[in-house]
Amino acid sequence: MTTIVLKAEKREKLGSLEAKKIKKTGRIPAIIYSSKGNINLTVDAKEFEHEYYKGNTLTTVIELELDGKKIKVIPHQIALDPVSDHPVHIDFLNCAEAKAVKAKPKINFINQDKSPGLKKGGFLNIVLRKVTVICDSEKSVPNQIEVDVGAMQVGQKIRGNDLVLPEGVKLSANGKFLIASITGRASTKGEEAVTPAAGAVPAAAGAAKAPAAAKPAAKK
Repeated sequence: MTTIVLKAEKREKLGSLEAKKIKKTGRIPAIIYSSKGNINLTVDAKEFEHEYYKGNTLTTVIELELDGKKIKVIPHQIALDPVSDHPVHIDFLNCAEAKAVKAKPKINFINQDKSPGLKKGGFLNIVLRKVTVICDSEKSVPNQIEVDVGAMQVGQKIRGNDLVLPEGVKLSANGKFLIASITGRASTKGEEAVTPAAGAVPAAAGAAKAPAAAKPAAKK
């Protein structure tokens, strides 16, 4: 589990106009959902984006320093600008209050160089690169989930139920969904070449088709 530290500031004024003003100052509006009362705040845009673009934000516990206190949170939802794809709002969950933590770790496909199916010319068709899981606590949130494809043949599939999850982690949905498969037509080494029929003469590459033989002249 990875933990990062960000300095946060309380956000007193709400509304879309205030949010635009906040973004112009280089900060991102955010909220911590809490049973004791939600907390509106802002975080530095550059600091958060530095972690966000690493791709592990949804599996990273963030320690927010706010008014001299440290609050452990995990991003629940990140709203993005439709044009720039920069984060424009963050929903945090308070780890201390959450009975279970939802996270979305990356799937890392290992031993691709050992897969018989890939060696024979198959392709690894990846359907999901991340999977939503439920964790007992923030301590059990995995940074990634490894999938070993080293023994896979062409035509084999990996579904959610096939994932090996760490202790305290389970899928958030039925595990019948497809993760990846090896597709394509595998070639077999040592295949015999197709032998032409007896007496057949292979045409030269690019040669024009020979004209049909003329019929013999009829006898007078």
